[in-house]
Amino acid sequence: MLNESMLEKLENNFDLTVKKQESPVFSCPAAELTDEIKMKQLLDLYTPLVKGMDPSVGEVYMTGWFRGPILGLLYMLSAWNKTADLSLNNLTVQLYKASYNGREYYATNFLLNRLELHSGPDDPIEQAAWAEEQLSSFISQTLRPVFETIAKVGTLQVGMLWSQIPTSLEYGYERLMESDECESVKEQATRNYGIVKAIDGAIFGRSKNPFNIKLRMTESLASPDKQVRMKAACCLYYLVDGGYYCFTCPRLKEAERDKRRTEYRAEQQAK
Repeated sequence: MLNESMLEKLENNFDLTVKKQESPVFSCPAAELTDEIKMKQLLDLYTPLVKGMDPSVGEVYMTGWFRGPILGLLYMLSAWNKTADLSLNNLTVQLYKASYNGREYYATNFLLNRLELHSGPDDPIEQAAWAEEQLSSFISQTLRPVFETIAKVGTLQVGMLWSQIPTSLEYGYERLMESDECESVKEQATRNYGIVKAIDGAIFGRSKNPFNIKLRMTESLASPDKQVRMKAACCLYYLVDGGYYCFTCPRLKEAERDKRRTEYRAEQQAK
């Protein structure tokens, strides 16, 4: 059974909750995200809320809703040897207003309709097979049908949607490795992350596993001695009202990246 600290971890870190939002802007069973008519209506509602100036913004941002759940699944498998039911039939989308440092924005989480934990086997070989089964099922039955529906009614190819996830996976894995979790959890997370990257592309409906990519590095904004990770794909923030190309965007020209480094370091020296 999930205790309070476990529930808090899922809610604060992975956008999985057992609490109903009191006044959501929008809420629907996650299974409805595979209905093309309802998906189109939701994208038409959502894109203006996130100040998207092109329909593709809503498509990419909606894909990003699932970053938390996949990282949550990896965490549950690694830290607890357990998983919750993350099928579309057991999730409810909750879109709501939130605020950070006095700034309002729209956030999304997933309500777990039935709170059940399923334990994995203790034997390491059986555990690895079970973890692969859980991850493959989540990818093929939760992520894939939603991403393919977005692609059907939207403007982007489904490959662009899949490419929004790998950077978050890498970041989440790295953050866990730097956390105060015990070594056994970190070792298990490394094994499970390896499983994610080894899953056959057919599970994704792709010729290759879109998560099994090598992310490029670039010299950081602040220091020539530090490298930072480039994004796997553009997040389309430049198509948001007031937005721009991120420093680690693969679409940003190297000359512009160099210019930003020079300007930033000059500003820091002047302070």
